[in-house]
Order: sequence, then structure tokens, then C-alpha cells
Amino acid sequence: MESFIEFHSRSSGIYLSVRSVLYRKRTKYQEILVFENDFFGRVLALDNLIMTTTKDEFIYHEMLSHIPMKSHPNPKSILVIGGGDGGTLREVLKYPIDKAYLVEIDEEVINVSKLFFPELSKSFDDRRVNVVIMDAIEWVKKSNEKFDVVLIDSTDPVGIAEGLISESFLENVKKLMNDISVICIQSESPFYHLEILEKIYKTFKSVFSNAYVYTAPIPTYPGGYWSFTISFIGLSVPGIRNQYTIQNLKFYNDEIYKSCFSLPQFLKERIYGIN
Repeated sequence: MESFIEFHSRSSGIYLSVRSVLYRKRTKYQEILVFENDFFGRVLALDNLIMTTTKDEFIYHEMLSHIPMKSHPNPKSILVIGGGDGGTLREVLKYPIDKAYLVEIDEEVINVSKLFFPELSKSFDDRRVNVVIMDAIEWVKKSNEKFDVVLIDSTDPVGIAEGLISESFLENVKKLMNDISVICIQSESPFYHLEILEKIYKTFKSVFSNAYVYTAPIPTYPGGYWSFTISFIGLSVPGIRNQYTIQNLKFYNDEIYKSCFSLPQFLKERIYGIN
């Protein structure tokens, strides 16, 4: 049986057996791979890095979406940067929003999700969704839209996604955000990518004057432990301000909201300088 190995360092990583390869193609931007694993189901990998699986995708998508959506008192306009599989869109569309823009550089990711991940890509059929196939770095410079919540659902910040954590990019995003708004980004593994997490946190705090890190367990991501960084405009600290109730979630609940900002000591010391 063929195997898939994603290295997280020179000497460690994750191994998945491959029952069958469903799709493999190199686009202008990256290599896309979809395969079947007996435990995790269908797996989407970009440049040999696991992006999502049918078994554990709900954790990542719910935590990237519902923490910021519940932080805003009444989110109506949403911007998703990246997120071509459609999972983050699926979650924000559970709220009574007016519009959601998704800006994805590689249209083939959307096409592949429609073929192999219908539970994620069904979100693209919603009339409130506007899909833009374009480099988000360029799009945010030109757009005149305004948003309550911005979610940066990007690949790891190397290659085509590296610019999505730059101060200049975030300043341009900030111009599109309303007076009361929230921005959140996936910010890598606290174990394997602590330097990247620290850089993202410092950049967010520099641009938005506040930043907070929260975490979630995601089995197929490096270390099985993932971080997110969130900042606010017109709001000062994390808190549940949106009382709209979402039914049938699999991971997020209000207790998770309250607990996910509690960080282990090594992270508190490294990120916040708290001994």
C-alpha cells in the first residue's frame, strides 16, 4: 500500500497509509493531492502538507470561524482569505449574515473540493457568497468593500501565502474593516512553528494594537495542537458578544470559547512575556 509522509521537522512528521489516490495535479501555484485513508477518510494535501480530512476538518473550521463570529456582536459581512475548500464559509453561513466574500488564488482548490469534499464545498452554492479568484494581496489593495469579520484561512505562511502575514498586507486589510470588527488567522503549531506564531502575534499586535492567541487540538496538523491569533477593532478583549445560537456543531461550544484562550505556561511566557 502506498504511503503519505508529511515531515514536520527533519526527523519527525505524520504517516498515513494511502488506500487510493483520487486526484493529483500541479497547478500554477502548488501541487494538489487527494487520497483516501482508512481512518481519516478523504485527505486534501497542498504541496505535501495536509490541509483537511473528512475525519477532523470540523475542529479547524469551527475554531477558525466561531471564535471570531461569536466575538462580534452582530456580524453581517465576512471576508475569507484563502479557504478554497469551503469549510470556513460553511461555518460562517450558519449565521444570519448578509454577504461573504472568499478570495482564493488557486481556483483548482475550489474545483477539487467540489469534486471530492461536497460537505465543505456546498457553501459555494449559497447566494450570499461572492467568490473572487485572485491574489488576496492585490485584491485588498483595490477593494472598497467593508467587513465585520475577516478570516485568514491560508496555507502555511511560506511561498504563495507568505505575504498574508506581512504588516503591509494587514494594514490594507484593516482599511476594509468596520469600526467594530474582528480579524483572525490560523497561526501554526506552537510546538513546531513557535517562531512563526510569535511573528504573527507581534505583527497583529502592531497593526491592530491588540492580539490574543487561542488553541485547539487538530489530529492531522503538526503536533496535533494548533494556534489561532485574533485581533479586534472597536472591541478590547475576547468575549462572547454574539448571542445567536448555532445548533449541531461538533466541536465549538461556549465553554470551549472560554477555555481556548488559556495557554500553557511555555506559550504564555513566549507570546505574552508572562512568567
